[in-house]
Amino acid sequence: MRPAVSLLLLAPVLLLGACGNHDNGAGVFSADPLLGCYATHARKPAEFRIEQQQGQYFVSFNRDEQWQREPTALQVSSRADIARYFKDDADQIDKALVRPNGGFGIFHFNPGATLKGKDKDSDYMALVLIGAGPVFKVRCG
Repeated sequence: MRPAVSLLLLAPVLLLGACGNHDNGAGVFSADPLLGCYATHARKPAEFRIEQQQGQYFVSFNRDEQWQREPTALQVSSRADIARYFKDDADQIDKALVRPNGGFGIFHFNPGATLKGKDKDSDYMALVLIGAGPVFKVRCG
């Protein structure tokens, strides 16, 4: 009986510890809000995904139902880097990953962010070769 009581007392602590985690889009929870799959519309299938391997971030694009990972690791952006993309609104960005040679970036907004171009139903924006706009976290499946 004693182990059961201990387990019951420990359960709320375990549940509270999970509150800060995010669903990464694959049904797996992660504390990193940028890991997971994204699409340009909430109802579209995943178009790209952000993965972490050995401490480095990589982007993979879904091309013809095949995931193709870009060989160059993404870099975590500093505040100065973020200000290059969002001059007056850098303080509204929580975290950003960009390709060092340009052409791709993903940005996670702070709660309550009000940037121009932000979709009210998404806390993410991506920059790709064809432009920038909101993206939505979706299931990787």
